[in-house]
Amino acid sequence: MLKIEELQKRIDELLLKAGLPRHSVNLCTAPVGDGTPYISFENGKYNYIFSERGYEFFRKITESTDELLYWIMSELAYKIAFKYELENRIEGRDGRRIAFPKFIELMTKINPLWKLKAEDEIKKTLSASPYDDSLYL
Repeated sequence: MLKIEELQKRIDELLLKAGLPRHSVNLCTAPVGDGTPYISFENGKYNYIFSERGYEFFRKITESTDELLYWIMSELAYKIAFKYELENRIEGRDGRRIAFPKFIELMTKINPLWKLKAEDEIKKTLSASPYDDSLYL
């Protein structure tokens, strides 16, 4: 397991590799209180936790540093992809048609080995909630 400083260094390297601003992701090891995710280290595992005002919304647990890095970077990639969609919105079209390919593009830039994982994540999302342009008319 990597220490928080080592994880931050790895994140900074991935950001640089993808051409994203350094300090786009600042890792925390305790709740900030505003929904910012943080990392805890318990029983030899990483815990990636989202909480706000003392209420835990979501927790992912892994032993894999690569998996943790994927989760952290995908959070940023989704934010960037949906900002891109907002700036390039097409009236009457499900915005995910623009955001999802951008997300996959970003994740591939960050780490080419993550492309298939990102594509699979999008496929699962779309199988549960297919594109529906009628919602945007």
